Amino acid sequence: PTANLLAAWDARLGVTNVSGECSAWADQSGNGYHATQGTAISRPTITTADGYASLLFDGTNDSLNIASLTAGSGTKTFYAVIKPVAPASYDAIFQSASPMIFVGMFGSNFIAFDSANRNSGLAHGSARCRIAYEIQSGAFTAWKNGTASTPTTWSGSNLAIGGAVSISNGGNPLGAHLLFLAIYTAARNTAVESYITQEWGV
Repeated sequence: PTANLLAAWDARLGVTNVSGECSAWADQSGNGYHATQGTAISRPTITTADGYASLLFDGTNDSLNIASLTAGSGTKTFYAVIKPVAPASYDAIFQSASPMIFVGMFGSNFIAFDSANRNSGLAHGSARCRIAYEIQSGAFTAWKNGTASTPTTWSGSNLAIGGAVSISNGGNPLGAHLLFLAIYTAARNTAVESYITQEWGV
């Protein structure tokens, strides 16, 4: 589904391979928000998870940076297909610095962060799964494999995307296989989740 699609990265497509590692991951939305990593030691490994193409972020320093991604205030939903491997403290799937938007994992759960932890209460486990994070003025809700969290608080001022933007993050590195990531400027759409199930079986 392309309505309200801001950016999308698919490990089956647009991956630049340098010695088995990803130096660039092309945005499939057509908006040109390509993710890159110029430092060899910080590149995720190109591999598979359960037979599906994936990028493996090592939980230590792997990340991909997106130089040009900005988006105005308004509801956002982040969708990912992920297989956690070694979550540490904060594990960013996506992070924007100005204002702070963090979606990822902390401890045993999927969480988001604006000015504070917003715990979904949904355990990440170690199996391949789909996760959706919906943020809107005043409320954050997550869905794991279609099961919703209890909505919690979200800062109404933390809805724009800007500043330093990354997939994973040097300060909050992701320890997981990442198969797919997309950002939509709209509330959660079950058609997107149906597409994910169709393509990745979760």
